[in-house]
Amino acid sequence: MADDGEITIEGAYTGSTKFRLYTVTFFGTPISVTVTSNPSAVSKWVRKTVFFHRRRREPMVVGTGVQWTAFHGSSSPAQTLHLCVGTRCLIFQLYRADRVPLSLRKFLYHTGNTFVGLWNGSDQRKLYESEHVVGIHDLLDLRKYAEADDGRSLRGASAEEIVREVLGYEGVRLEKEISLSDWGRRDLGRDQVMQACVDAYVSFRIGRDLRAWEL
Repeated sequence: MADDGEITIEGAYTGSTKFRLYTVTFFGTPISVTVTSNPSAVSKWVRKTVFFHRRRREPMVVGTGVQWTAFHGSSSPAQTLHLCVGTRCLIFQLYRADRVPLSLRKFLYHTGNTFVGLWNGSDQRKLYESEHVVGIHDLLDLRKYAEADDGRSLRGASAEEIVREVLGYEGVRLEKEISLSDWGRRDLGRDQVMQACVDAYVSFRIGRDLRAWEL
């Protein structure tokens, strides 16, 4: 994920069976991560996210990621949806959920929100093909807009290179082994939670820096 322990994860006791909380520390910045399949927990995350953003002048940028289990084949639908705004991330276990709350559907379709990610060409389709038929209002692939300091396009660059060139962090990798793991399991592993969080968080940061709402 990153060299020299610059990215770490710790669990927190919640006293609830509806969700789990983690703190992922990304180069000194703590990120709160909610992992859940519970619709009410998702709605609460959405409400708080909208509330905390209400006084900001710029439109909301939402780092977005999707995962599915590779061994189910190329037609596998989305099993998890990852969202990040600021230092608050949500990992919604779609595969384990009995429904998608209306608050999340409205959030994903809100034209004032800008959803961004990296190497996400299949994500919209995977979400729509899920059991819950999840739609999302546009989804930008930041590779198409990111540039190195010398003006070189990063369209074909890895996530690690894009993060290094745009944000200045070295060694931030999205491990293939984790990406290809089982994302439909009831209890996601800490390595999965950390990678999903980092993917969504760096997408948020890059999208904000690029003023993605203007792209």
